[in-house]
Amino acid sequence: GAMQKQVGQISGQAQDISQARKLERKKVMSELGVLSSIKEEYPMFSDITVRDLRDQGTLDERRMEYYSPEDSPTGEEMIDIFDPELQGEELQNAIIGEFLHSAPKRSKEYAELRDVIQSIKTPQQIQDDISRYEYAKENYGEKRPFEKWLDVSGLDAFIRGYAVKQWEPEYYTDEQKLVIDMMMNIVRE
Repeated sequence: GAMQKQVGQISGQAQDISQARKLERKKVMSELGVLSSIKEEYPMFSDITVRDLRDQGTLDERRMEYYSPEDSPTGEEMIDIFDPELQGEELQNAIIGEFLHSAPKRSKEYAELRDVIQSIKTPQQIQDDISRYEYAKENYGEKRPFEKWLDVSGLDAFIRGYAVKQWEPEYYTDEQKLVIDMMMNIVRE
């Protein structure tokens, strides 16, 4: 009995210490319940690992990061979430937005519509792409040539902006909205 009592006391102390941590974890886990509902709604992406690293804070101002198998630390496609401010619907939208990086290689139809989007950009939007690229070079150490940046980052950001409401809808033409809606229907199938 004494042994059990001692073990009980030790685990009691450990429990006190980890209580705050536990509550934190609980919140995190319930938020990752968010993840299973996203994966149900977007089964196309159900194999992508999502790691919750929000307790580590943002990584050079990046709120989250998508890794293709080529640049992933594990060799597998995955998403890391860094920003503790990302919660609820905003977190959900951000994860869906990152999933979209993977869509072109999972769906030929999506990839084709993605090309269409690039081809129907307004002159102002094209100018804005260049500005965003220059900004990324100056502030985030972007080293890729413009075309590569546009294909890997810029175009997906444009699509995501409307698809998960990260940018003002007025920024997009009706035709662009229609095409992005079609793309989102494909990834929900």
